[in-house]
Amino acid sequence: MEILTLIAVLAGFYVVWNIGANDTANCVGTALGGRILSHRLALSIVIIFVILGASLEGWKNMRTVGEGIVIGAGGTNPLSSAPSAVIAALLATGVWLSVATGLGIPVSTSQAMVGSVIGTGALLSYIKPDGLTSWVQPSVLGAIAISWILNPVFAGIMAYVISRAIAPFLRKIKNLIVLNRVLIILVIAATAATAYALGANDVGTSTGAIYAFFSGSEGNEGLMMAVGVFGGIGLSIGALTYSHKVIRTLGRGITKLDALSAFAAQLSGALTVWSFVQFGIPVSTTQAMVGAVVGVGLAKGMKTVSGRKVGLIGAAWILGPLITCMLSFGLGWLLLGLDLMP
Repeated sequence: MEILTLIAVLAGFYVVWNIGANDTANCVGTALGGRILSHRLALSIVIIFVILGASLEGWKNMRTVGEGIVIGAGGTNPLSSAPSAVIAALLATGVWLSVATGLGIPVSTSQAMVGSVIGTGALLSYIKPDGLTSWVQPSVLGAIAISWILNPVFAGIMAYVISRAIAPFLRKIKNLIVLNRVLIILVIAATAATAYALGANDVGTSTGAIYAFFSGSEGNEGLMMAVGVFGGIGLSIGALTYSHKVIRTLGRGITKLDALSAFAAQLSGALTVWSFVQFGIPVSTTQAMVGAVVGVGLAKGMKTVSGRKVGLIGAAWILGPLITCMLSFGLGWLLLGLDLMP
């Protein structure tokens, strides 16, 4: 069990490190793409507010993923009794994120983890190790699937409206120095809000399997906060070490951004994601931000949006949960076959 615990912790760190490498762009891609904030300042804001979001509200999605998607007999949590399968889910998510990050493609961490948990649940229901029963909850999955469709749409509409509504007020500021300061303050606030939402949503979602691994049959708030802090720290390390490729894609690859566009996109994405978190629904911060960036791009004109880049990102969104589901199923089968489960 000690070996499995160490492997689970390392696999969990691998996942949250990948979140930092891939999803940091959701927080700072627009600000850096618009050359509004320095790289050091932007990442400092991310680190502080991601840890806050993960610690204070990460438990909402953590509970959904760790306890709500897959259930056992009598409402028990089968993931807490199948450590090898949990490790498989973590590894499947981490591998997919590593591939996407290496290609510079912003993908959905939440979708990847949900796909992995579904694959794990399907595996457990199929082979029933040691008589363990497991069912995937269709009602929960249905709500999550609908939210995945609505998420980028809401963010895009909100970004379009905010961008068009704020522009007239900013034009009234004739002093360029004052205008620049106002825009920088707005972008910093929006970056902080996005980082907080990233911690609450993505870190909470992606550490749900880790929480399930350690929670046993009964979870507790102290454990949730500890797992959230662990996830926030791991994400920060990923942001510092390997986030530049996806930042470049989101900040400059979809549409050219100025300070107003960056603010509208960041704030819209943050508010959309945070709203879903309040219902314990894991959505994609990446989808929200890409939808928001497209929204501000459309506010400037349809020709400013890169259809090719948006299409590539959309294909990755569709493939992500399918790939991680199959990877999780296959890796779980392998690990259980090697009798790593106690």
